[in-house]
Amino acid sequence: MKTKSLLGVFLLSFYLFGFTSCNDDEPKFSSSQIQQALFDMKGTYHGTVQVAYYHGDDITELTNAVAVSRDSLSFTMSLLPMAELITDQSAAQLLREVGEVTVTAGYDFHQTDGYNINFGLYPKDVVIPGGHGTSPAIRIVIAQSFGGDAEIGQNFIMFNVSPTELWLNGEKYENFKQLVYHFRGYYE
Repeated sequence: MKTKSLLGVFLLSFYLFGFTSCNDDEPKFSSSQIQQALFDMKGTYHGTVQVAYYHGDDITELTNAVAVSRDSLSFTMSLLPMAELITDQSAAQLLREVGEVTVTAGYDFHQTDGYNINFGLYPKDVVIPGGHGTSPAIRIVIAQSFGGDAEIGQNFIMFNVSPTELWLNGEKYENFKQLVYHFRGYYE
C-alpha cells in the first residue's frame, strides 16, 4: 500500500513539476525583430507545390508555383486539384475556369537563430463569386494551424497551406477532404 501511495505522490509531483515548468514567459519577438524577419524573408519565391490529402496520398505536384513575401505572404494556389475531387459539376467547372487564386496570410514568428526563421501562417478564406446565376458562390476555408520555415542564407522558403472546408452557396460541402499544399521555393 505504501508503494502505491509513494508512486502516486511521485507521479503527482512529476506532473506538477512538468506543468509548472512550461515557460510562457519566453520573450516574444520585439518589433525590431519582426521587422528584420520580414526584411530577411522579403522576395518573390519560385518553386513547386506538392498537393496531398491531409492524411493520405499525394495527389499531384505543380511546377512554376509562386509565393511573394512582404509584410504578409501571398501564395498562388491552383484550384484544379480541388476541381478533380468534388462531384458537384457546376462548382467543379467554376474552379476549373478560375484556375488559381491568391491566398494571403499574416505571419506569426515563433523562432529564429538569425539564419532560419520558423513561422505560423494565418490565411484568409478565399471567396469565389458565382457566375451569372448558374454556378454557386464558393468559399474555401483555410486552416490557421500551419506555417513553415525560411532559410535566409539560402534564399529558401517552405510552408504549408491547407484548405479544410469547401462551401457552396453558403452550405458546407460534406464530401470535401482536407488538402495540404506544400510549397518549396527560392528567390533570385
